[in-house]
Amino acid sequence: MPPLPIANSSLLVRADAGHDKEWMRLVSAVLTENDDGFRAYVEFVDDPDWYEYLPDQLRAALPHSSEPSILFSADEKTLTTEDFPIVVIDLVEHRSSFRSIASELWAIENNLNISNMDWEDFAKCVDSQGIFRGFV
Repeated sequence: MPPLPIANSSLLVRADAGHDKEWMRLVSAVLTENDDGFRAYVEFVDDPDWYEYLPDQLRAALPHSSEPSILFSADEKTLTTEDFPIVVIDLVEHRSSFRSIASELWAIENNLNISNMDWEDFAKCVDSQGIFRGFV
């Protein structure tokens, strides 16, 4: 397995071979600023080498010199579900993954990468489907 690219920002890896139009809509949604001007700062990886990879496999493929504390994955469920529930993968303590809708990814990316908040702050706020939809 080749290593994922080294990046200063968290990666959002496309892990689904289909749904090209949905992938482009997801990229747009992630890059869109919210009403307060916040957005996720991620680098997108759209490479067939990573299609069908599971979160643990992606985590293992990340170079150890990588700076970010989280990794994101867009699998088939992400690309075929309203609000694009992206897989959020912990790179520090390898805790269980959860999902976040695309419009709330900024909160996770912004806060976890600068250690402003903890993993549990988000993980404990997921709904019954395991999806973080914001602090409501």
